[in-house]
Amino acid sequence: MNMKLLLIIVIGFLLAGCSGITVDKEVKVGPDDWVMSGGSAEQHHVSKFTLAPPLNLYWDYNLEGGVGASGISVADAVLFVNALQGELFSFDISTGGKIGNLKFLGKDASTTPLIIDNNVIVTYAGDKKYSLASYDLLAGKTNWRRYYGDLQTSPIMKDGSIFFGSLNGNFYKVSLSSGRLEWKFSSKGQIHSTCAVNSEIAVFGNDKGKIFGIDPASGSEKWQVETASPVHSTPLLFNGAAYIGCGDSNYYAINTADGKVLWKVNLHSKITAGSALFMQQEVIAACVDGSIYSLNILDGSIKWKASTRGAIVSAPLVSGSYVYCSSFDGFLYCLDGTSGGIVWSVELENKVKTSPVIWRDFLFTAADEIVYCFTSKNVEKKK
Repeated sequence: MNMKLLLIIVIGFLLAGCSGITVDKEVKVGPDDWVMSGGSAEQHHVSKFTLAPPLNLYWDYNLEGGVGASGISVADAVLFVNALQGELFSFDISTGGKIGNLKFLGKDASTTPLIIDNNVIVTYAGDKKYSLASYDLLAGKTNWRRYYGDLQTSPIMKDGSIFFGSLNGNFYKVSLSSGRLEWKFSSKGQIHSTCAVNSEIAVFGNDKGKIFGIDPASGSEKWQVETASPVHSTPLLFNGAAYIGCGDSNYYAINTADGKVLWKVNLHSKITAGSALFMQQEVIAACVDGSIYSLNILDGSIKWKASTRGAIVSAPLVSGSYVYCSSFDGFLYCLDGTSGGIVWSVELENKVKTSPVIWRDFLFTAADEIVYCFTSKNVEKKK
């Protein structure tokens, strides 16, 4: 799929009862854009841009509705944000101006929009007719809408298909072009865990405490690992292993070929967030007790630990040698990825629970209903 397609986007979401979004400009959807949860299907949470602190607040916007642990994607100079009340917002990054918003038929959009070519694909909950939808940004119309139960996991795109789990316990692979079912796998437990996918394996967890490895081509189960508590976090795939933190306070490394647990380490707190890959040598894991750990990918040994004063429920983000993370204590933090020391922090107005995203010179996050844009540039805040 050509990610460098030059788009002239005129978005007019003409669903009954919906506001419209119109982006009257050229947008280049390229490989450096953050177009899905985790920034990649493998869920590495690594930015292609190095953004060094200190950062300045460039603009903010009150959505009048909260943003979940994920919910932000970026395509060129357009920011897309899913809000918990069931709306998709878009913003001009250069000005902070709202381009428009689309109100879903559902009541909950806590997931990350998937931006691919001239389409935005969204998952949501609270509508008995539809929970997965594709909108043509160029034509300003709905491509298709499907119902796969209430969805609280982000859609992940791989090789022309979309993967996601449902609260009905099924894990789905559907066609990117039509939304039609390619296969489904019953996990027999609600799925809150956004998956990680590569060409060999799709990995996710469920509320029964199981971690599954599924053949992405056939939908057959390759293996499962049992844990003691629900698994809500997103796995990370790297070099033949899946890395995932769980509700039983353990962090696991699993061989994706056979499901063997390579190592596990007890971090003494529930883990519901995804992880970030640091320098291809460590995984950065965040816990509900506000702790952040750097773990050696080979044996799980702890390189460093940092602490915040609030829960962390969203994935950290690696940017060069820096690690950015959000905390319920109301701060956005930047850590030294080699030592764990706090390099910079900023206090926001509410609990910061949304995973940060970096695009070029800008960092985006949300604190409850307020979306923030920070920049390394020496600029005055937009009004």
